Amino acid sequence: MTDDSRTPVNLATRLRKIAMVGGVETFGVIAGGIAGLLIVNVLPKDAYASYTFLTACLTLLLGVTDLGLAHCCLPVVGQRAREIPWVVGACRQVFYRRWLLLVVGLAIVVPYWFVNSRGHGWLNGGYLLASAVALVGVLFTLREHYLGTVLTILGHVTSLSRIGLTSTVVRIALVCAVLALPLGPWAVAGVVAATVVASSVSILLIRRDFAEREIPDTRLDAADAKRVDAQVIRIAKPLVLPAIFYQLQGVITVFLVSLFGTSSMVAEVGAFGRLAMALVVVDRVTHILLFPAIARAEAGQALRAIVWRAHVSYLGMMALVLLSAYFLPQYWILLLGEKYRSLEPLVWMLFLSSILAAAAGFAFSSLTVRGATAGQSYSILVTLAVQSLYLAVIGVSDLRSVLGFSIATGVANVIFQYGLLALRWRQWGADSQVRR
Repeated sequence: MTDDSRTPVNLATRLRKIAMVGGVETFGVIAGGIAGLLIVNVLPKDAYASYTFLTACLTLLLGVTDLGLAHCCLPVVGQRAREIPWVVGACRQVFYRRWLLLVVGLAIVVPYWFVNSRGHGWLNGGYLLASAVALVGVLFTLREHYLGTVLTILGHVTSLSRIGLTSTVVRIALVCAVLALPLGPWAVAGVVAATVVASSVSILLIRRDFAEREIPDTRLDAADAKRVDAQVIRIAKPLVLPAIFYQLQGVITVFLVSLFGTSSMVAEVGAFGRLAMALVVVDRVTHILLFPAIARAEAGQALRAIVWRAHVSYLGMMALVLLSAYFLPQYWILLLGEKYRSLEPLVWMLFLSSILAAAAGFAFSSLTVRGATAGQSYSILVTLAVQSLYLAVIGVSDLRSVLGFSIATGVANVIFQYGLLALRWRQWGADSQVRR
């Protein structure tokens, strides 16, 4: 009777959280999208091309610090999410390894950044300053991710959303100020600095929230640290090769164009990426509310029901976005400006490639938050086989073929990840029957 009486309350609370987080994240994405679209519209194509390439390099650098570690916090904490010292200590132990991997990332990314930047003639004072500021931003981002992960696991989504909202407002205000000034070749550095300042504001606000909630800056003792390290290695080890591979896949479109295309093509790929921001709202809400719930749930029918409803809803929303891109591409192009009007016939291809990548990532995260990381290395073979076949038959010569390459890659990833999820789905049902 007690459980039944609590159910409406729990449901109402959950719905309020979803509405609140969804509303705040929607505003954040809209505001961030406006900032991004302002950058697309105001910056000259060559300047925006250098900004796009620099962003891709930083994305890869952050990705190298991951190597599966970002998927370890939730399963390591597990059902001890109410034990604050344990949550803080476990997350700190995981992120310590990410800081160490930053050195490896720099050794990989910096030479590539230099060769391509010199090849496109971007090595001027403004671009070098932008690169230096962006590197500082990577340090801030890692710290922000750590603090945000702790708040997410502890369930303080209201605070996290409020802080994210403030950070977004700061960023868009600074971006508007930068673009309004006649900075010329220094405009890219100003835009990057706006993001770094917004990240620093977020860190300060999260630290203040920690102090108000009296969340201690806990370190695990030697025995607990050893146990966490062992669990992290168990979870992350099968993900190392796929993580390296898929971090490259995440920026491969920009990198292919930067190697074989013109600065104009790099700018077009970057501008298209701004349109895909429409998909970010759902991803942010699911990472804040859904995946922690999946990590805490006991294996069985309840877990299967959460996963089933989540994926049906997610894929349904993605299908609606794709239909709008196919039938109404002219309205999406309005957001980018007349400089990109020629890209209108390719809008649906952009959204299809982005949706496939997002869907594969959604299935992947549904597995990893349960610690189900086995078998991921085989995805490399599947993806490489599909990509090699595509390059051999079609090749990469223009933006359409580059987007086709991304679609083929996305199809391979979706099939593989949902195949693994189907296998786990059966296992979760079997686990439920065994307990009975």
